Amino acid sequence: MGDKYNDALKFWNSAFEMDDNAKEQYKREVDPEKDWKELASSEKLRDVIIEQLSNKAKVLDYGCGEGWAGISLRKSGCKDVTCVDVVENAIKLTEFFEEIFDIREGFKAECVSSDWIKETAVDVYDGVFCSNVIDVLPEDVASVIIENISRIAVKGAKIVIAMNYYAELKSNSEKNMEVKNGNELYVNGILRLVSRTDDEWKSIFEKYFDVEKIEYFAWSGETEEKRRIFIMKNR
Repeated sequence: MGDKYNDALKFWNSAFEMDDNAKEQYKREVDPEKDWKELASSEKLRDVIIEQLSNKAKVLDYGCGEGWAGISLRKSGCKDVTCVDVVENAIKLTEFFEEIFDIREGFKAECVSSDWIKETAVDVYDGVFCSNVIDVLPEDVASVIIENISRIAVKGAKIVIAMNYYAELKSNSEKNMEVKNGNELYVNGILRLVSRTDDEWKSIFEKYFDVEKIEYFAWSGETEEKRRIFIMKNR
């Protein structure tokens, strides 16, 4: 996969680390009956994926992070949810939340290799969610993921891909920010964003999916809804 991918993997593994003291504090403060809703940093994004995917028979959350989306879908009625991530600490955190929110069946979390998506059988899932993955990876890696999402999803499957907002990138040496290849932003040497317009992403997705609509959302604390949700149907 190359140095860029491995550096990004180390960064995200550190980002999803939660020590034992933090876990114990969370256990003391959480309400297991309702606080699963608070795992998502965007209420709108959570509601969109529940609307689009909770009625599907078998859903994949690819690049699940701490598993908030998969947990939200399982709690909202989806009977079979698989969460996968290449980041070990992300899956450890998903399993922690799985236990906290008492998800006993119909849910699987697995740390997988980068080749997992290429080795998975065809026509498995009728719903796929992927957030904050496609546009933070090198182009060649992202292309493989997009192609194989289509391959492992059944014809007509609902595909929901969420990503960062489009930004005109500029290097800033004081913040250790460097722009390469025109649209790749590196922070402290780690690839953090591949910036493309809606139309640029749409042209990439349309090789495999019918783009039904694009919605916009904001993370908690942001004032403008500029992040994108591509809602699509697999061909």
